[in-house]
Amino acid sequence: MTPKRRYIVAAVGAAMTLGLGTQAIAAPADSPRSFASYEDAVPGVAPIGAEATAVYLDSSGQEIAMEEAAKETSGTSALAGCTPYSGRDNPHYSGGDVSGHGWWKKGTCTENRAVVYNCLYEWYTDNSWRRKACSEKETLKPYTGSGQRTVARAKCDNRAQTSWRNHVDVDVIGQGDTAERPYRQAEVDCRVY
Repeated sequence: MTPKRRYIVAAVGAAMTLGLGTQAIAAPADSPRSFASYEDAVPGVAPIGAEATAVYLDSSGQEIAMEEAAKETSGTSALAGCTPYSGRDNPHYSGGDVSGHGWWKKGTCTENRAVVYNCLYEWYTDNSWRRKACSEKETLKPYTGSGQRTVARAKCDNRAQTSWRNHVDVDVIGQGDTAERPYRQAEVDCRVY
């Protein structure tokens, strides 16, 4: 089933309060929460527990398996590999955009160059993280505190608070490395539709 046709249901650890007219009814803590359909979803602040149940969608609405995507784009095998430090900052507001940076440091790697890029994902009320922008893939030296970073930016449609994630991917040139795509998450006063 595609995300466009399904409703995603997730268990939420805390009790929810559902507003019905002037009455409020507390739902039990183990009650499932229904999320909006793909078509009706809007950006918002991710609820507690979304990190365990949300799906990732590309710009066309197709689900991305983050672990598989990381392995497919890493370009090398991590069999005899190293573990670079994959640097990323919190998504943040900057001059009318939501912005995030990516960089790398050697970690246990010995090579001096890596291909790095980062992508920004916005949380939607269908319990998805939707990709809104990616940086160019750049060949970088290890980060020393200035320069040597990638940047992903998306123009804000309004300044409503929204949850964002900044994922970074590092592929060390000439050396196998791990394929994870770590992220930083933050609420930013920027909503992109």
